[in-house]
Amino acid sequence: MKNLRLAGQIRNASSFAKKSDVATPFPTKFHPTRSANTTKINLPAGVVHNPPASAPSPHQTPSAFLPADDARRHAVWNTKQEHQIENMPPLTEPTTKKYHLTEADISEIQRLRLEDPEKWTRKALAEKFKCSPFFVSIVSKPNEERQQKMDQHLDTIKSNWTEHRTNARRDRQRRRELWLRDV
Repeated sequence: MKNLRLAGQIRNASSFAKKSDVATPFPTKFHPTRSANTTKINLPAGVVHNPPASAPSPHQTPSAFLPADDARRHAVWNTKQEHQIENMPPLTEPTTKKYHLTEADISEIQRLRLEDPEKWTRKALAEKFKCSPFFVSIVSKPNEERQQKMDQHLDTIKSNWTEHRTNARRDRQRRRELWLRDV
């Protein structure tokens, strides 16, 4: 390489050179210098089956490529069956609502949450009384001190947000309000 020294700088002369086009193994129609070749790609006549480079599996071989007397032609996975929904298992187990908490249990939830909010969080109360944290939040409110502490913690987190995130949250809140107004 040829080095040029200009005012204390060393630059390679090759960095000014124009990069040449990279030749492709087949012609393209997008670049005129690459499309100059007139060779055509000749494909064999008929159906071409070009499976991926992996271990062969009877599940992947199309039945059109199996011999007529092959047992895999009539296998369960290779035949079309009508799906009957009533014979299929449910995707999720059906849940039934349980109304097992009494007035005494609800007053106990309220007392524990007010008494020691650090120990008896919504999650801890939900596990103890076998109900959802949402139900705990409905039947009981946190004490004022705990609520102020959680609000301060949330304000600390929000103060670290970027402008982009703040705008996104504000827009989300606005969309929610518009949904409720059905605009």
